[in-house]
Amino acid sequence: MRIAKTDTIAGLPAPAARDFLRRVRRTDFDEGWALSLLETLGATDPRSTLDSFEGDRYIERADHSPDGCLWWTTTTLGNAVAMASFGKPITRKTADRLVAEMLDRARAYNADPGKPSYVQRLRIFGSYLDQSVDPLGDVDVELVLGRRVNDPKEVLRYTTASGRSFATYIDRILWPQTEAVQILRNRSAAINITTEDIGRLTDNVETVYSIYEDPGAVPPPNL
Repeated sequence: MRIAKTDTIAGLPAPAARDFLRRVRRTDFDEGWALSLLETLGATDPRSTLDSFEGDRYIERADHSPDGCLWWTTTTLGNAVAMASFGKPITRKTADRLVAEMLDRARAYNADPGKPSYVQRLRIFGSYLDQSVDPLGDVDVELVLGRRVNDPKEVLRYTTASGRSFATYIDRILWPQTEAVQILRNRSAAINITTEDIGRLTDNVETVYSIYEDPGAVPPPNL
């Protein structure tokens, strides 16, 4: 997803709305913290703004409320906005090339038995599927990853071998997935990859890669 800085989302300028969704993404958050955060981001009426985020389906009520207060979590749409860019549009020719190169990287990744994860499926959604759209904002891709290695100790050994520094233990455990996304994107700001189930947002999708149809892939033990 690509949005313009001049857009308005839930009553906020797009940069502020994206910042809010980025800060609350991947965790449940309570009403008090959300209202305080919205105020710091310039919302003149944080209560109304929070209601707009919920009404426009960027956030939804969490399944549980630990202390009896209202809690929310970001939706697939909210996560898409959190990952959105403000970059320049690209031509369809460029988008086609980027998709082809991404698929080549997926095949190369799955041909490497040393990777603790594997690309199970890639599906494209969004404006790229409409041939009449040119230029495009970006290419939206759903990534489904599988695991070749489930032993946390083996994963940590792989992470340590990368030579990278990580702020938290969770970041270390998740490095194989993070690495896979980085490899597939290849630093392209025009490729927007999500690991969310995009089926919750739209049924207009196209599968462009499946490990089951890749004769060069090294199959994981459970395939």
